[in-house]
Amino acid sequence: STFNLLLEAGYTCKSLMNYIDYCKTYEAIEDIDYLVREIYDYVKMMREISPKFDKYPRHFLTTHKIACRNYNRLKQQFEEDKFKARINLDMERTFGIYSFICPKCIQDIKDEAVAQNNCVASYIQRVIDGGCHILFLRLKDSPDESLVTIEVRNNVIVQARQRFNDPVTSEQQEAIDKWNKWW
Repeated sequence: STFNLLLEAGYTCKSLMNYIDYCKTYEAIEDIDYLVREIYDYVKMMREISPKFDKYPRHFLTTHKIACRNYNRLKQQFEEDKFKARINLDMERTFGIYSFICPKCIQDIKDEAVAQNNCVASYIQRVIDGGCHILFLRLKDSPDESLVTIEVRNNVIVQARQRFNDPVTSEQQEAIDKWNKWW
């Protein structure tokens, strides 16, 4: 972790050692490994909140607790922003009576999981991390009515399921095949 602070967070060896000594003296932190891990944790959180943070806060333990509280409050918004950045509206397309629709927010996927009684909500982090995309197959005339949940990996539909994870119909599969060929 010390190496990560020096390499990734821009700390210098001398200033970091002085800060560790300061925290040992004035914050009564005896376990240096623990302190270094906590500083690294603090840096990771603060970088997501704002690049303009104090690398050497005077009251580290209090500052770290406040940072944790603020980070946890903002974490949901970070995830939503990351999710929205992954939406690729170019994937939306209509074939015959079927439309392929991207979820527009995390709540859309949660709503789909409830409507379909499936585990698509467990894919949210994979979407955020870039591991897959989720699409909804809908009847063109009923775009808000849940029909089929789709997983796209490496630009190919790899999974498509109806409610209760039932297989798709032959008509739905035909539309899926057209989407795969088109995409």
